[in-house]
Amino acid sequence: MKKPSLIKTVKAKKAWLLPPNIVAMTLFGIVYCKTRKMVDKINKSDKIDSQLESHETIHVRQAESTSDSWFLYYLKYIWQWLMNFPLIFVNFNAPYKFIPFELEAYRHQDEWDYCLGKCEKWKEYNKLTLKQKREFAKEFYGYDVRPYFTKFIKEKIDPIL
Repeated sequence: MKKPSLIKTVKAKKAWLLPPNIVAMTLFGIVYCKTRKMVDKINKSDKIDSQLESHETIHVRQAESTSDSWFLYYLKYIWQWLMNFPLIFVNFNAPYKFIPFELEAYRHQDEWDYCLGKCEKWKEYNKLTLKQKREFAKEFYGYDVRPYFTKFIKEKIDPIL
């Protein structure tokens, strides 16, 4: 298993057992995808050319920012999900969506070059309180027609940080 800092481009593999609501997941620098089409899109070149690839590469850079340790990254990720668990009463996906690592990855997944630098904005999102996250979750999941999560983070969460 390579340290996060040694991974320059992510590679993808087909995953046979991903939960229904998960499209892709990065484990130790390898992106496991539900469909062969997603795998092929990620593996076709060494440059970032999809939202999914950008999102998952941001997670690799985030792991690098946690002492270049996969163990610490996943420990913090799981801890954040547990701390967000009360958000499940707002929406089933809210504990996941409001993990600081996910906020940063969703916010910047459209910026292909963002994941080429340091990805440490999650530390700012980590300052959000559970009460603030609950209010944001209520607002986000309360829309009849939801905006893209990226736009929501940019317009609602970023201004308070």
